[in-house]
Amino acid sequence: MPQRAVSTPRLYGRTQERDILDRVLEQTRGGHGSALVLIGESGIGKTTLLRYAVARAADFRVLDCRGVPSETELAFAGLHELLWPVLDRIEDLPATQAAVLRGALGLGEHTDDRLLIGVAVLTLLSELADEKPVLVVIDDLHLLDEPSRNCLRFVSRRITEEPIAMLIAAHPGTLNPSGEQTPRLPVGGLDATSAAQLVTAHNPEMSSARTKRLIELTGGNPLALLELGRGASTLLGLTADRHLALGPRLRASFDTRLRALPGDERTVALIAAAADGTDVDTVHSAAILLGITGESWSAAVNSDLLRVSDGRITVDHPLIRAAVYDTADPEQRRAVHAALAQVYAERDPDRHDWHLAATAAQPDESIATTLDTAAERAWSRGGALSAAQLYRRAAALSPDSTAAASRLARAARAAWDGGDIESARELLAVADERVGPEATGAAAGGLAGLLQLGLGNPEHARRMLLRDAETAEPRFRDELRHLALRAAWAIGEPLTLAMLADIAGRTADSGTRLPPHRLPVTEVAIALGDEPHALRLYRESIERMRTEGPISWLGYSLAQQAILQLMTGRWDFAIADSKEALRLSEDFGGAQTNAYCYNTMGFIAALRGDEKTATELTARALDYSLPRRAYQVTATAHWCRGLAALGAGRPEDAFGWLDPIATPGHEAHQPTLAVLSAADAAEAAVRLGRLDRARAYLDLLTAHAELTRAPWASGDAARVRAQLSTDAEAESLFTQALATMPTTRAFTYARIRLLYGESLRRARHRRAALEQLRLAHSAFERFGARAWAERAAREIVMAGDRTIAAAAPPDADTAALLTAQELQVARLAATGLTNREIAARLLISPRTVGHHLSRIFAKLGLAGREDLANIDFENGFRLAP
Repeated sequence: MPQRAVSTPRLYGRTQERDILDRVLEQTRGGHGSALVLIGESGIGKTTLLRYAVARAADFRVLDCRGVPSETELAFAGLHELLWPVLDRIEDLPATQAAVLRGALGLGEHTDDRLLIGVAVLTLLSELADEKPVLVVIDDLHLLDEPSRNCLRFVSRRITEEPIAMLIAAHPGTLNPSGEQTPRLPVGGLDATSAAQLVTAHNPEMSSARTKRLIELTGGNPLALLELGRGASTLLGLTADRHLALGPRLRASFDTRLRALPGDERTVALIAAAADGTDVDTVHSAAILLGITGESWSAAVNSDLLRVSDGRITVDHPLIRAAVYDTADPEQRRAVHAALAQVYAERDPDRHDWHLAATAAQPDESIATTLDTAAERAWSRGGALSAAQLYRRAAALSPDSTAAASRLARAARAAWDGGDIESARELLAVADERVGPEATGAAAGGLAGLLQLGLGNPEHARRMLLRDAETAEPRFRDELRHLALRAAWAIGEPLTLAMLADIAGRTADSGTRLPPHRLPVTEVAIALGDEPHALRLYRESIERMRTEGPISWLGYSLAQQAILQLMTGRWDFAIADSKEALRLSEDFGGAQTNAYCYNTMGFIAALRGDEKTATELTARALDYSLPRRAYQVTATAHWCRGLAALGAGRPEDAFGWLDPIATPGHEAHQPTLAVLSAADAAEAAVRLGRLDRARAYLDLLTAHAELTRAPWASGDAARVRAQLSTDAEAESLFTQALATMPTTRAFTYARIRLLYGESLRRARHRRAALEQLRLAHSAFERFGARAWAERAAREIVMAGDRTIAAAAPPDADTAALLTAQELQVARLAATGLTNREIAARLLISPRTVGHHLSRIFAKLGLAGREDLANIDFENGFRLAP
């Protein structure tokens, strides 16, 4: 009978397992048979690996069977299925063997000679192997009838000199001691990368954060990844119910295994699953209330199902915990929760309320109201995610649909406060569907506007925030009005100096524990000249986020800090912050965060002469900003491209990008960014002979300087005025610009020196020109700003010094010495933090920190981490004086 072709299944990961299976087949082709047992939990991928082996065995005769629960007690049912394709070959066996095998398969008179039956099967397989190698595949061995299992075990020990391979799949703990000699291949969950690839292939819309949570909940079990991931993304948020509902295949698989447990042992496991990793005493007390004897308790605790560690008890694997809970009878689950509620009554009011709610078999407003109170307690203590869970449960128990919608809206706001942005958006959408957005605005604490401000259109956000600020609870109103002010700034509405100071964080003292939404708007802080103060606020807040949370705001805050690092000349740190923010956005979302990071890295690429990279990065930022009318992001991208063109000596292109920032009605217009980029636009205008536009920019800078008293604005106004003046007047104006411009803006300071030196050279003051030009050239080289350094070098040559070296290429600067993450690790290690402490702050493993440090020491030529304390990270990794 010809075999049909079998296609190779798509496997994610499993490199080691595939290699082992391939070796088994290759050895069999060489005449040396073997048996291999694949051991793993339900859904772990054993069957897929068996299919892989079958597909790779196109030159084999393949015989296969699978254990079926309904046939477990039917003698030799599995053997009959296995040999069905070759029953006609039984007649070729020796007469005695043929007779006994026919009897075992129900084809003749039965003879209970198990040993001879095994010999007959071995002979049959051996004769088949004389023609071509044979592959015997047995799936779900634990469900095979015992006579078939014994027969196949007999055969497996006697095929080493035959071209016969046996691949067997079974659950853990189902092989009896007589099968111990058979080699085993443990099949565990997929690694994180492979598991993520599997989820993405079948559910491409699932976010990285929820994919990661799904992998954690399932332990990488492929079947669980597919069943729980299919259409269940809303059940995977941080605010979701603590107990997962399994898919039908998983439930059926685990149910068979769990029902084999003695009833009292299964009850103990159910208590542990319902209590979700609580202390042993609590679970034991609940077990006593449910009548569990000491003997049953000991048997359960000592089984391989439960794990006791550090005084806590839990089901050994999160997926099995879900199975224990999901496959239990609903009435039994309610009884377990009632016992736990009784135990918690005096110990923990919040847990008491949660378990009491789980005893309800139908909507109950009194329990829902109790959960409301518990949610408020949790929220007031900073447990926003716990509050969201409690409100969701209260909504499920609400008899009235309006009350349920209100509770869902509150759950959404709590989820937002806890950093679960996806769940916040989804819960609010469900609430809005039930009663409409106008009705949910107050209960959700203005969440619609918050979501719109962070992820959508700032104009719409402002309207929503102001609307909900009138009806929201008092505790939310100040926040909503403040954020409406930020939205007004984002869309370019004129604001008073006091308003600008408010959103720039000027009134907050260093050390103040600002909530994330109160941290400075970086562009405004820069415009007011407050970037050193704003940078301190961000550093302090980010440090707290790393250790105390909310971790979901860390990426956005790092992206903002990167802008401040850029403006204060810490370009390598700006890149490091941006790259970490981009990594975090994979888990917590944040298209706006990504756009800020792309612009920041684009700026640095532009200033370092890599215009292609700058264009690519700002294109990504514009993809985000243009559809949403996020003017500040669009304006920043224009500024970046304009600077790239200016540095490359193309003033016309530069002006084409920069001028729209100050042009009302243009998609790139934003008043604050217009002021910040005014000096660059004026320089391009002067080089084009567009003196009228240059004077307009000078007026803009002068007005801003008078309004804010920001030293940088006075410095930029002086340098523009110098470019518009005669050479005789320019010297004093450039001197004024240097005296006024804060040295924290080191790159701008170097550019003023370049312009000053060019002016002096034109006036034939060569010695004075060389002094300014050499200082500018040295600064540009330290920054790795190749185009600007080359421009300074050309001016130096023209001033009479032909010994000037070419600017260092980008790969020679300090940015290439350490990677972004190595730089972060080095800075933290220099403060004395341990590998574990560094890992906690950077959300990586201690082992990864160790690998980074070994590379850092080699690159910097250091003997060990104690030498890091002597490194000046701000100035090219020199030894500090």
